[in-house]
Amino acid sequence: MNFTVDRDPFEEILARIQGVAERRHTMPILSHTLLTVGPKAGPTGNPGLTLVASDLEIVIRCSQPVDVVEPGSVALPARKLFDIAKVLPKGAVTVAGREGNYVEISAGRGHFRLAGLGSGEFPEMPERPKGKPVAVDAETFRKLVDRVSPFATGDETRYNLSGVLLEKQEEETSLLRMVATDGHRLAIADGEVPDLGGLLGERRVLVPRKGLIEIRKLSDGGPGSLELSATEKFLFAGKGDTEVWVRLLDAEFPDYRQVVPRENRIVATVPRVPFLDVLKRVSVMAPEKVHSVRLSFSGKQLEVSTTSPDLGEARDLLPIEFEGAPVKVGFNGRYLQDALSGISEDTVRMELKDEVSQVIVRPATEKNYLAIIMPMRIL
Repeated sequence: MNFTVDRDPFEEILARIQGVAERRHTMPILSHTLLTVGPKAGPTGNPGLTLVASDLEIVIRCSQPVDVVEPGSVALPARKLFDIAKVLPKGAVTVAGREGNYVEISAGRGHFRLAGLGSGEFPEMPERPKGKPVAVDAETFRKLVDRVSPFATGDETRYNLSGVLLEKQEEETSLLRMVATDGHRLAIADGEVPDLGGLLGERRVLVPRKGLIEIRKLSDGGPGSLELSATEKFLFAGKGDTEVWVRLLDAEFPDYRQVVPRENRIVATVPRVPFLDVLKRVSVMAPEKVHSVRLSFSGKQLEVSTTSPDLGEARDLLPIEFEGAPVKVGFNGRYLQDALSGISEDTVRMELKDEVSQVIVRPATEKNYLAIIMPMRIL
């Protein structure tokens, strides 16, 4: 294997795979990236370089044109190769294979010799789904993922809550719905996908949060569409010279519709950015483990306060639109901030029932997003 590539695009393509290559995995090969140089690289089939990284649940494949001197393949430590690329001088970089799965990397007067593993040890790639993929606007997909992904649990023992549910919205068959919950809060977001039936049909798929975020990164490459396909085991996404496969979770997602409150008739209309600012200020003094804050709705104002036995207390006031008897409710302040971050409107609608029931947080006018947060008892 021997090729020459410009340093900047080489560093960029290595950066893309870092979120998938596992540095602490029990299988050493999964901390490596498979480099293949040949006449056909990536989805375009043009001569060049292909990089693959896998943690057995997520597979990412990136390609870019390079000057091919000699085809070949080798698995190299993904993080160390990236670290080397970052410190190389700008300009042409030469990567040449040597005996024993070593490669020599040269740029300017810099020279590295890096040990690798045989390409045959790398896991097999999943097949690209057959049939025409569905085009999903990259900005729509990014917005949906950003709205719901913080709500999926990080607790690996709660397997069915560690992913994000993708399904068709019942009333509108062209709306893709994403749902996530950790048992204490829940988010629902809908986005327009014209050919949604071709992606999901009547299926619901549960996608691991980490994998969904890797697909979401494709939207950072600018405007355009993601190509999405779903098989029995994988969700596939492609954009430009990058492809991602994510293994679906084999678990039953809870019936989230049963937990959407129906009788929250106490409504507060709150300015979003000032509310976020107040929460951030008060949360500086909140207990570190539970991040508890108290919301006191009364008249035309909202008081946000917190008390920490070890640190002290904080409170701040915010003018709002509110009618009804005074209500005091405790929440995890970070959960509230995550809910507000999913809203782009200037005004937020908070729907309450009493001091012990869930609150609904949603945009004042938009109907395609809502968050539900369980209250917490604050002594």
